[in-house]
Amino acid sequence: MFAFGSIVLTRFPFTDLSGAKRRPAPVVSRDNQRRSDLVGCFITSTPRAEPDMASLAATPETSLKVPSVVRFDKLATLDRSAGKIGDAPAEWLAYHRTTFFAFFGFGQP
Repeated sequence: MFAFGSIVLTRFPFTDLSGAKRRPAPVVSRDNQRRSDLVGCFITSTPRAEPDMASLAATPETSLKVPSVVRFDKLATLDRSAGKIGDAPAEWLAYHRTTFFAFFGFGQP
């Protein structure tokens, strides 16, 4: 089972579905033991700052090699063959929940 906030290494598809690139992705779906797939967000090492993105540090907990950016605007359904490499810190998840929900037009749960 992959918990919400697990960081997995997976083949993340290009938007036009012409291919995919192996990259880390935080799991944003819950109840994963009941589903055959995961939902994850795109992580990039390209420094950017937009309202629908959040910086994520390279720490032993995240297992990221360089400071990165989570793009909440890029989601994909991922196969369970993804391998877990780390976890997003609980404080980071709590702090950025407003950004995540705002992007999709939902108010705070």
